[in-house]
Amino acid sequence: MDYFEWAEEYAENALRVRQVIEKKKRLLNDRGLSSDARKALTECIISYRVIYRELLHTAETLRKRGEAYRYAS
Repeated sequence: MDYFEWAEEYAENALRVRQVIEKKKRLLNDRGLSSDARKALTECIISYRVIYRELLHTAETLRKRGEAYRYAS
């Protein structure tokens, strides 16, 4: 597997995590949620956002490394 394929996999996983974030954000709109449930959901969303950003960062790093190897050859 080359760096570009690897980067693409990370980007695809980032999109999947983003979809989970969006679903959980929609759950926050439920007026019937208790404050504890709302707090837990918010903390969960924050954790997923950290993962999302890490996946995007890794994908970008791998893309740059792939470009560096391509131009070095």
